[in-house]
Amino acid sequence: MTELPTRVRDALVPLIDGGDLPGASWALVTGTGREQRTHVESAGTYADDTVFRIASLTKPVVGVLAARLVADGVLDLDDPVERWAPELADRRVLRRPDARLDDVVAPNRPLTVADVLEMGAGVGWGPVLEGTPLQRAQAERQLESTWLPPVLHPDVWLAVLAGTPMAHQPGEGWLYQMSYDLLAILLERAAGDDLDVVLAERVLGPLGMGSTGWHVAAEDLHRVPAQHFPDGSGGWDDVSTAGDPALGERPTFRSGATGLHSTAGDLARLGAWLLDAEVGERLARDRVRPAAREMCRADLGPETGWGHGCAVDLVPRYPASHAGRFGWYGGTGTSMWTDREAGISAVLLTQRGMGGPGPDVHEVFWSAVHAV
Repeated sequence: MTELPTRVRDALVPLIDGGDLPGASWALVTGTGREQRTHVESAGTYADDTVFRIASLTKPVVGVLAARLVADGVLDLDDPVERWAPELADRRVLRRPDARLDDVVAPNRPLTVADVLEMGAGVGWGPVLEGTPLQRAQAERQLESTWLPPVLHPDVWLAVLAGTPMAHQPGEGWLYQMSYDLLAILLERAAGDDLDVVLAERVLGPLGMGSTGWHVAAEDLHRVPAQHFPDGSGGWDDVSTAGDPALGERPTFRSGATGLHSTAGDLARLGAWLLDAEVGERLARDRVRPAAREMCRADLGPETGWGHGCAVDLVPRYPASHAGRFGWYGGTGTSMWTDREAGISAVLLTQRGMGGPGPDVHEVFWSAVHAV
């Protein structure tokens, strides 16, 4: 069989040469301990040190931080959220996800930190909310994050959330995204410092991830390429230019859901650590509770669960991958998955958003990574 680096390059380069991508950076980590090897490569218009907007790959990075804080006793998974966010003490629950906003009941138990990590905070995106009063309220009240963090100050965002009912009882549903905006506030308050400071001290610094953060140093802006999203008519919109000066501004809301920038090399260091570290087992555990399974399945499909910051394959997805493979995608065109049983962690970074014209670049990449 062709060696892994060659196999992956042979799969990606024709897409770049054919115009489906302006370029890509990727990293492959194999083995554990002293046998571990890392391969970082780029093609097209990107270099190995290109800085990418990684969007929802922020979630597994912040999931690792949460695991570290729990292990260090800074907070507990069973902590009621009100311990760190007393503003949410009187939050109510809709009788049904599609109910009027005033058709509410009391929660049957406190919302916990574990519920938030498991996307069970009753706020977010999901088919069950399509066209509902709650969905409209989330947008109108500026609670939503997208590939960009929320626009509100975190304290204001939390106050607005407190006045917005939950879509379901604590932990009994699964809605994507905004639980991790709330998580950022909880982690900051528990750790007693800004999230970017805490992440740097406990994860980025120890792992040598010096190019990762919510904003980009002025001298490194030239390393950031343009960001493109599908324009709806078979082409691409340039939504953020190369070297955009706005990326050098520290955002008011350092979200746990989105907003980090990173490189293939930095994320390879994280992937290498996850292959060896005990925390990798925690992230790889499907934690979706029975009451939330239906809503999770509607979003992620029947064969995917959710851990703490990442999705989890419940069955092998590729010929040489395994159940328990864990990772996620970023809507800006990024993905990172780790298969501890196979001894492989890999990263693909582009800046062409998901769902555009042409082949599914990430499916091409992961099929090559996990080929027999």
